[in-house]
Amino acid sequence: MEKYKDKGERKMEEQNNRFKRAIRWEAKVLGKTVAMDATFRLLDAADAQDMLSRPYGNQRTPVQAHIFRLAQAMRAGEFIDAVVNPIFISDTGLLLDGQHRLEALKQTDCTIPFLVVEGLPEETFVYIDQNRTRTAKDALKIDGVRNPEKVHGVAKLIHQLMEGKTRSPRNEVILRMIADYPDLEQAVSQAESMRDSTQVTTSVGGTLYFLYTRWWPEESKKFFDILNYGDQDILSQSQHPITRLKKKIKKMMVSARTIGVGPYLGSWQVIQGSDGGKVVYDNRWKLMMFIHQAFTAYRTGKLLRWKEDRSTIDDIAYMCNKTITLRNSYTDTRIVPIDRP
Repeated sequence: MEKYKDKGERKMEEQNNRFKRAIRWEAKVLGKTVAMDATFRLLDAADAQDMLSRPYGNQRTPVQAHIFRLAQAMRAGEFIDAVVNPIFISDTGLLLDGQHRLEALKQTDCTIPFLVVEGLPEETFVYIDQNRTRTAKDALKIDGVRNPEKVHGVAKLIHQLMEGKTRSPRNEVILRMIADYPDLEQAVSQAESMRDSTQVTTSVGGTLYFLYTRWWPEESKKFFDILNYGDQDILSQSQHPITRLKKKIKKMMVSARTIGVGPYLGSWQVIQGSDGGKVVYDNRWKLMMFIHQAFTAYRTGKLLRWKEDRSTIDDIAYMCNKTITLRNSYTDTRIVPIDRP
């Protein structure tokens, strides 16, 4: 008597039977002839767990950030890797390659067609997965973006502000962001041009220049022009926000050089994010915080009071979320918010 199967199991089996397309061949591998099978299979979380339960040797420790990005791509329907990069199973039934993809699949409720190749000898493990992963910077360069490394740095920082996490976004999310907001490239060019004179990193300068010129274009241009080129009348005023900001940055740089740490870092304290301290950001956040406080004082005419707390970062994150709509899937429609203060 056939074992009872619920409707879901029967449907899955029927889909897999229709979907399977096996290719069998013999190949010369490491000096011996082996029989190989390549099959497209519909895999779900249970299948992933089954394969992961039979690993070959001591495989590398899974990188959780990479697994998170893969799971995001799966949920968004953008996991192309499933059909172009095989999961390899040895001739003894052990998992040789595919650990991160299968770990990601376990975190979803997706059923995805994977190309599964079986029959490789176990000793081929050392030869598998030696290709360098294409980075977001590589993808931007291919897409014709000017200064792709710096543009990626700004887009990544904005994404981190919006998400409240330090994880790197998927390449396709970054590419869509830059396509939707082409003035990001201009902001990066402007930040690069004033980096030496202001001592402001391109990622921080580009992020704030992009936001300020969208919210307060006239005030933004004047603020950055004075910060970059100087203005004798203004800089002679000891309490002017820009004068105080330039002194603040200079003091930070002197401190950094004194203790022998690279530029833009030094003894700057780490500022935590808006989620109660679960996310710890790098030292760019303190620089961003002080620039924003100085710009706010300049724009509003209020007295500048330096403060080190995460409320300033929350303000910048709010601006990012009001300015940019992330498209986490290719099916998402771009919506440009029009709310402005």
